[in-house]
Amino acid sequence: MSLDLLRVGLGLIWAVNLVFVADPSNQFFPTFHSVALSFAPTSLGGPAVATFVADHAALFAWLTAALTAYLAVALLLGLTTRLACIVGGVASVLLLLTQWLSTFLLPGGTDVGPHPLYLLIYLVLFAGGAGKYVAVDHWVWASGRARFPRLSRWLAAPRQ
Repeated sequence: MSLDLLRVGLGLIWAVNLVFVADPSNQFFPTFHSVALSFAPTSLGGPAVATFVADHAALFAWLTAALTAYLAVALLLGLTTRLACIVGGVASVLLLLTQWLSTFLLPGGTDVGPHPLYLLIYLVLFAGGAGKYVAVDHWVWASGRARFPRLSRWLAAPRQ
């Protein structure tokens, strides 16, 4: 049960983040270009990735918004829990790499940021079989409505 509470807690964090993305007063979409460029000096591989993202700001802003919405819904409802852990883990790795030098440069870094903790949480949720109690995944699996059982087990079903 504690894994499902952790899953829902992480889903609440993504839901709050979605509010920030969707609220027009936060200027997420109009400022995405400049924010992406601001990571150019701190990206682990240099400014190429940040520049590429900034050059295609509209696409990456919408991808970020869609990713945020997916993770909020998936983690809150326990829907495709394992896939959400993989997607969230990959997103955290990418964000950690783009912020590497502002995080781990000494002197200059102020903290390690949330992404190492998020990676640990995703690993624990994935390995521990989150979604076993209060989750759509469990209901679909337990009701026998899961299609393509092997794929369903890999994407969503918690350990029985």
